[in-house]
Amino acid sequence: MLKKEAKKKAKVIVSFDNYTEESYALKGKTLTPHKKLALKSNLFLATYLANKDIIIAPIEIGSGIPDEDLDGTIENKAYEELGLDPTLEYIINHHEIDHSGEGRLFQLFIVERDHFVEIFSAAREKIKYIDLITPAPLLYKTLYSREIVERKGVQCYLYFTHYDTFITFYRDGNYLYSKSINYSLEQIYNRFCEISGATVNEKEFMDTLQSEGMKATDTDYQNNIMKLFGEIFISINDIIIYTKRAYDLAVIDQIYIGSSLGPIIGVEDYAQDYLGLNSFAMEFDFGFNTDEWYVDQMQSMLILNSLDSLDTNSEDAIMNLTIYPRPPVFLKRTSGQFIVSTIAAATVALLPSAYYYGAAKVHDTHNNILHEEERGLNVQVVKYKSVLSKKSKDLARFGAELQSHKKIFSSKEKTLKSVYDKKMNYRLKSEQLESFAHDLNKFNVKTYKIGTNNDRYSISLVSMDDNDITKLIGHISDKYSGQLSNIDIEHIKKDSNSTFYQGTLKVDL
Repeated sequence: MLKKEAKKKAKVIVSFDNYTEESYALKGKTLTPHKKLALKSNLFLATYLANKDIIIAPIEIGSGIPDEDLDGTIENKAYEELGLDPTLEYIINHHEIDHSGEGRLFQLFIVERDHFVEIFSAAREKIKYIDLITPAPLLYKTLYSREIVERKGVQCYLYFTHYDTFITFYRDGNYLYSKSINYSLEQIYNRFCEISGATVNEKEFMDTLQSEGMKATDTDYQNNIMKLFGEIFISINDIIIYTKRAYDLAVIDQIYIGSSLGPIIGVEDYAQDYLGLNSFAMEFDFGFNTDEWYVDQMQSMLILNSLDSLDTNSEDAIMNLTIYPRPPVFLKRTSGQFIVSTIAAATVALLPSAYYYGAAKVHDTHNNILHEEERGLNVQVVKYKSVLSKKSKDLARFGAELQSHKKIFSSKEKTLKSVYDKKMNYRLKSEQLESFAHDLNKFNVKTYKIGTNNDRYSISLVSMDDNDITKLIGHISDKYSGQLSNIDIEHIKKDSNSTFYQGTLKVDL
């Protein structure tokens, strides 16, 4: 639970990623980067704990345990059943997920206390208090409380950050399971260097991953990145199979994929083909006004969770792991009350004489200050009027020049894009058809019909041996691997009136 003082005073919400030290401030509905993390009374400071730093496990206790003994019972069971080191202290938080059976089922979120302190030590050097620290996989709850995602079915979320990549499952709007994998963005970079056999510049790699994703123009890069993401989705597929079996899931309705870099172009299509799931980019509209081209989705969800925490009418409780809450306001502390009482008594005793003396001094001092300020301000007024007049003229002139340059730039840009597209992307149909003809002859496969639409080809195949058709498909997959976006043949069937095998091959380049 948050302190009432934090709820009352917070006017600006500041979310910060404790691992990258990036932070954002929300004032009203405007979201801007926050340059310097500092403690101020009007700031609500919020962050999250990465999935890899948390032990998350379900635990069941008897339904007859009274609420006042609940925390102690859960802590004892956690040490006994989860193999926690009895010599260490842990921060243990929980929420109930099922009370329908004979016992009560709780989801535990556990972090070793010394490790927790170490994680937030750098932030604590700048700020003394942290109002909200919530587990990263629970940030997705706000998508359902604000109806950004429908509370129906099973969704999973795959998110890549520099320090942790994790997949999270929700069922009917409730947290189900999460798992980190060894493919953070930093680990992806290192693995890419291993696959390519050369060390590439990390910043250039991240820029290319962000701007071109899985559809890079460099063939070697594209082949290597597709191989790497093939490894990633093998790991993801294993987790999905385990989750469906462990939680009795018939189907997973959607998977959303995102990263702290921004959307990775083409990864949803690759995931959909590889995993067989409806795949979407994690680009939710959170309703913020911002000039940033992209804001880390985890930070955006953290801000919404902070708003929910401050909303006393919110039905969704936000889990808070912080051990650095704000103290009570000065007047509610024992020491503060004593100091105020002492000052009040002394003030009452000295009030009459102090009043007359102080009033006269304040009046004289105030008059002198006003006279000095007036003289200085008159000089400043003349100066700034002159500067303002000159700047207004410059602004009008620069504005006209800017509009002119924008028109010229826009025209040049359109021309260059058109020339580039025609030069780089035009493919002669006749050359492609000739290439396919050589492939067919090589494997003794005939065709009686070839259909084409842009870069999509539909080839009706006929062969004496269905193995020849299979070899042809393998050959085309290898030969055009750098150009293929899809290759498919629904089935190969034998003609009932002859000894020939037939099938329709679909190739997308």
